[in-house]
Formats: sequence, C-alpha cells, structure tokens
Amino acid sequence: MQVAFGLPGLLLLIPPVLGLVWWWYLRRQPPERKVAGLWLWQKALRRGRARRRFDLRLFLLLFSALLGLLALSLPAVSLDRPGELVVVLDASASMAATDVSPSRLDRAKALAQKYLAASPKAVLVIAGSRIQTFGPASGQELVGRLEGLQASASSTNLEAAIARGKALLPQARVLTIADQAAPPGTDGYLNVASNGANVGITAIGPGFVALANAGPGLWRGEVLVDGQRYALEVPTRGYSSLEVPSSAPSARILGQDALSLDNQARFFRRLVRVELSGSSPALERLLALLETSRGSPGELVFEIGTPRRQPTVFTVFFARQAGGQDTVFDLERTLPYLRGAELVGYSLRIPPPPQTPGWQPLATGESGQALAWYHPNGLYLPPVESLQNLPAFPVLLYNLIAPRGERRTGLLTPAETLLPRPSPDQPLPPSLTVPLAPWLVLLAALVLAAEFYFFQYRAKRPEASPTPAT
Repeated sequence: MQVAFGLPGLLLLIPPVLGLVWWWYLRRQPPERKVAGLWLWQKALRRGRARRRFDLRLFLLLFSALLGLLALSLPAVSLDRPGELVVVLDASASMAATDVSPSRLDRAKALAQKYLAASPKAVLVIAGSRIQTFGPASGQELVGRLEGLQASASSTNLEAAIARGKALLPQARVLTIADQAAPPGTDGYLNVASNGANVGITAIGPGFVALANAGPGLWRGEVLVDGQRYALEVPTRGYSSLEVPSSAPSARILGQDALSLDNQARFFRRLVRVELSGSSPALERLLALLETSRGSPGELVFEIGTPRRQPTVFTVFFARQAGGQDTVFDLERTLPYLRGAELVGYSLRIPPPPQTPGWQPLATGESGQALAWYHPNGLYLPPVESLQNLPAFPVLLYNLIAPRGERRTGLLTPAETLLPRPSPDQPLPPSLTVPLAPWLVLLAALVLAAEFYFFQYRAKRPEASPTPAT
C-alpha cells in the first residue's frame, strides 16, 4: 500500500494554520459566569491550576483544520493487489550477455517468475525470432515455461509481442522485461541490461571481416581467420574491418567477453539450383560459368516465352520473338539486382507485353515503349540473342544468382553486438487507487458539526425553568 499526495506543497501549511487556530481560540472572549461569591471563584481557580484539563473543543477545531488541509493536498491510497498480467520477455541474443550474473536472461526469468507466481491469471509472451505465447492460465502454471528458454534471436519486435499478449488478455496490465529501451504500449518495464564489454563479428564476406565494439573503451585484440592471427583495434561503440585473402573466410575472436554468440562467423557459397525451360545455348553457358546446378524444382526459374501466369517462384522470362528495336532511355534503378547492370544507351529489341497483370516497365525506350518488365516475383526481358553480348547481361544474372548461394553463419547483428545499456525501470501502476480527499472532507464536516452541537448549540439553548411547588 502506498499513499501519494497530488499537491504535497500544501502540507507545509499545516503548522501555521494549526497555530493560527490555537491563537484564535485562546484570544476569544471568555464566557460570563455567575458565582455566589468572588472568594469561591478564586478558590476554584486555585484548584484548577493543580492539574490541566483536556480542552475537547480546542482538539476538535485543530483536528478539523488538519483534516481540511490534508483533503486539499489530494491524498490517494494505491493498492497493488494481484490481478491479470501479461509478461513480455525479451529473448534477443544480447540477453545472453553475462555482464549480469549469471546472465541477463536468467535475471529476467527470475523477475518474470516472481510476477507470474503472484498473478491469478496471466499470459507469458516470449519475444524471440518468432513470438510465442502461453496462456491465459494461472501464473503459477506458466512459471515452468521459463525453463530451458535460450536467448539467440538476431532481432525481436517487442511492440508486436505486447499487442499479441493484449489480444489474449485485453484488461490485463503489461509488464515488459528486456535489455532494450521501454517499448510503447507497456504498462510496466524492467531493465536487465548492464555495462559489460563486448566485441563481436557483425559482417563477413569474400575477403573481409567486420567487427563492432560495445565499449567502454578502445579494444585491442586478435582475430583468427582461417588459422591465421590478425591484430585489430576497434573504437568504442564503433566498427573496424579486416581484409583477408580468403574468398570464403571463417573467423573467430580470440579472448572472452560478455557475449559469446557473436565471436564466431563463417562465409561460404553453395550451388544454386536453377530450372531452365526452353533451349538457349548462350544462357546455358552463362549459368554454367556462374556455378549453378540444374534441377526441379529450382530456386530460380528461366523460361523462354511471354509471361502467361503469375510466377510463384522467381522467374526470368525471355521473349521468344520481338518486333522492332529501341534505345534504352530510362531504367528502374531501385531494384537491387540492377546494381552495376548499366543498360541506358544500349539498343534492345521490343518484346510483346506480358499477358498477366502485375507487371511494370523496367526499361523504357526513347519512344516511351517498354523494353523490359519486372514483377515482385519475376523479370521479363527481350530475347536472349539481343542481350548475350551486352556487358550488363552477366552482371544482371550474377546479381540474381549469387545472393541465393551465399551463406553466412554467426550472429552478424550490430544491434545485438552493441549491447543495450541500462535505462530506468517503470514500475507497474497500482491495480487500485482510492482518493481520500472526499472522505477527509466528510470527516472534517462531522467534527465541526460535533463542535457546534456540543459547544455552541447546547450552550446557547435556554434551560427549562423549574415548575413552582404548590
């Protein structure tokens, strides 16, 4: 239970106001008393000095003034009773960091267990590479779901996890336990991050390895690449790259830090399986040079003909025939597979338009005629014979095939390697808040009413005259 004041500054007025009431009470005109003789009154005064009598009227006036000031300060009592709860637990890779003993994730699981055990009805949401939900059920029943949980996701979406939990328990409060900043939509937030040092591999490819350093200072160390040691320096909260002679490097950071998941990485290529429909010797030779394998179903399909269906696998169509010729004037440059494939200024044959919807112009001629088309899941190009001698043609096919054959192992996520740092917690709001001001005002009014009745109304009421004896 907690008591909070909306206007706590008014509490400073309590001593002067109570002192003013006491001063006013002592300076009031004393009531007239009739006595049989003055010597009897003096005798009564001497006896009164022997012990001080409790002044009930003064007490009632001071008490009512105190209650009034307390009511003006807007006090409220907050009760944190167990209720329905949604617990969202971050399972990203950075939660495996050991800068919090024994790890960030173990600390988060201990906190989640504490809150779940006190909840009569709860939902547990694990925010990892995919969102997992458990419940609604008794919080004690969900505690067992925390065992065996591992942190390895390269990224998480806490906002989506919160929305999933709220959909299962709409009236429940949401508690998020993570090492990231507090996401919007959560009622409470507990941060389990620390300031541990960590260095990790964030990128790897043919001939290079990139590292990031989470700090807190300059990192000087060694990286083992294909059995050879390389010395490297990485600035705090920054990056450094290392050039290596291997086209398929395997790298490992020597030494230990807070997060081991990002200390190893590997890059290699595999054959991409392609499917070819139709006969084109020039295309077949180029696919062989790009080290592809033939098979069905293919990861990439090449087809001779005009598109007559919506492609389900990425398909490259080559027109069987074309009418006329035009020079490429404009090109859709936002597509990643056109990087380095320069077609502007080259003359291409004009293919017939696709016979299915969803296709948009990829290359436009000087006359405004579309010379090539693209689809979210495909390409439609002029005949192979008009493309095979252009420098852009092998570059285009390489951009389509090479990314599908590249494989990387390791965490390779800068956001996780640069470990999140601590941020302030946000305690769960109380489940019940009761304002006390109305009750204090009512009690002050009752006290004043009692003072008026006993010391003003009854004192001024005329006494009943005695009945004369007969």
